[in-house]
Amino acid sequence: MGAVYRQYKAKGLEILFAAFNLNPDVPGFVKRFGVPFPVGMVDEVKARDYMQHSFIRQAYVPWLVFLDKKGVIRAQYTGSDAIFNGGEEAIRRDVDPLLAEKAATPAPAAKKKGAAK
Repeated sequence: MGAVYRQYKAKGLEILFAAFNLNPDVPGFVKRFGVPFPVGMVDEVKARDYMQHSFIRQAYVPWLVFLDKKGVIRAQYTGSDAIFNGGEEAIRRDVDPLLAEKAATPAPAAKKKGAAK
């Protein structure tokens, strides 16, 4: 993921890792793997809720989520999905179309009533 991040960061790609296991060694993970993007922790229940993973069905780690520029989940995978066997090229197949989309253009600011012209 580090190579993908370095390649696409200037184009707007943001990556973050979030561990939800008990007592993760986040600093050790970052140091060991040289992770160039943010790594943090999250409660497993909140992570499952966000990704809509039921506790009834096994969701193998890692989990991978692609959000568009509006923050909408566009693709998500768990550790048993084929994307994890495809290496960086498989990741790029999801990243490229998302980065090619135009960002939402904000609406023009409304003029204030009584403003001097």
